[in-house]
Amino acid sequence: MFTVSVRVGLGSFRTFVDCGIAEDLDFKDMDYVDDAGRDISKCCLPGTREHIISEIQAWIDSTGEDVQRVFWLNGTAGKGKSAIAHTIANRFIERGGPGAFFCFDRKRKEDRRHEKIFTTIARDLADGDHIIRRALASVVHDDHELGHTKDIMRQWRELILGPVRAAAEVVTAPVLIVIDALDESGDASSREQILRVFSDKQKTISPNLRVLITSRPLDDIQEYLHGASHVCSVSMDDTVHVSKESSERDIQCYISTLLEDIKDLNDGDFHELAVKSDGMFIWARLACRYIFGRNAMGQDTRKRFETVLAGTEKGTWLLDEMFTSILEDTIPKDEAIPKFRSVMGQIIALLEPLPCTTLSTMRQHFPLASDRYQVEEVIRPLGSLIIGTTDSQIPVRLLHTSFYDFLTDKTRSNAFFIDLSLSQRNLAFASLGVLKYQLRFNICSLESSYLPNSAIPDLEERVKESVSAELSHSCRFWGMYVGATSVERLLVEEVKAFFDHDRLLFWLEVVSLLNVIGDAVAILSCMSDWLTVSC
Repeated sequence: MFTVSVRVGLGSFRTFVDCGIAEDLDFKDMDYVDDAGRDISKCCLPGTREHIISEIQAWIDSTGEDVQRVFWLNGTAGKGKSAIAHTIANRFIERGGPGAFFCFDRKRKEDRRHEKIFTTIARDLADGDHIIRRALASVVHDDHELGHTKDIMRQWRELILGPVRAAAEVVTAPVLIVIDALDESGDASSREQILRVFSDKQKTISPNLRVLITSRPLDDIQEYLHGASHVCSVSMDDTVHVSKESSERDIQCYISTLLEDIKDLNDGDFHELAVKSDGMFIWARLACRYIFGRNAMGQDTRKRFETVLAGTEKGTWLLDEMFTSILEDTIPKDEAIPKFRSVMGQIIALLEPLPCTTLSTMRQHFPLASDRYQVEEVIRPLGSLIIGTTDSQIPVRLLHTSFYDFLTDKTRSNAFFIDLSLSQRNLAFASLGVLKYQLRFNICSLESSYLPNSAIPDLEERVKESVSAELSHSCRFWGMYVGATSVERLLVEEVKAFFDHDRLLFWLEVVSLLNVIGDAVAILSCMSDWLTVSC
């Protein structure tokens, strides 16, 4: 037996080249999660997601001190992030690269995986590289407590960074760590230390180390990773990286593979399902499972296909469990649920999607003072179900129409049920309130009222500067919201006040500037009928 000294950035220590038995004895005492590794069956189908996979592979192989060491692949639920993670890890390790894959699972919270993540990754890295194995054996041989401590920052430095730096002195090839579904680790407190590790400065991560993290864009993860100089952040919701066309094509390939043995379905049927999936692999998976199901009460596959495509009741239960599970994990069972119902009601009752800031502004005109709070505080944790939670300028909308159906059906959503009639009433008051306080004479400060709009060269810029998003929305849709609301005294008074003041003329000016005068005619007709009922 002989010894060799290896520098790992944490000081020099001795490793034993031929101590295989001793190494095994050291490692078996370290905390380990048995079923958190990669799964070949969960990889992307050949030919799908090639653009984003190529982008990640190029990042792994890139060299230089300025390379971003962490790649955060984020996106709403069902976009295929985990399949990409498994694919990347599988390809990298199959070609001989030293790597480790660690997957969180919300159904396995009792495993406390967040406390065992780095001991598990360290053991897996050691299995794939003999230099890392020797370096790790030396560390744990001298400090058995490292394999069990809850100080995961210390584990990261000594069990992973040290051995990886030791390997880098011999071979410069990249070492890959893939952490999948970080958002499913539990609540925010369960992953805080993990996020602190990867939000740390780039110099604390070895130049040859690459860390791929996938997750939903939850608030706490966004806070730590988004915008960090050493983190490359890519969203699956961004059409630059994943276009609607490529996503639809990939999902059709996925569906056709799963349902290829069903003779009464064809490529046209697969295309229809792909379009209906709206980019959600999870919807496609559940839909295919239902269509191909053996226990569908005697229905043939064609009938089940038509059920899913039509979105009838028999097909909707597929997503109920998923939606309920996510909401129960995200929304505390206290005063947060009424806020959730109010904000989500506002979002789904709108006649066009609006950004978070605009939603908050409109809420300041809701009839109840208790409803006048910032939308952001409610929707930011809901990044798995709605789009627009992390950018205040992106219109907020539901991830998929099936979520709308779920929320508006009390038998399905139960405590999370949205009463649309109440939401429409709130929007009626809100839009009238916006008109009351934002409409004014000559809102765009035009120099002359004799010129037609077409003769004003910078009119578009003036409108954009002077007419807010909430005012534009209210001018176009206030009548629709009022018309959908039951007649009541307070609302009737607000509508009559609109017609009794200069607001009517100021409103007509704005709809003219917005070039939606036809909407005004429809609103006036609707209001004539509604006010007649109220008399």
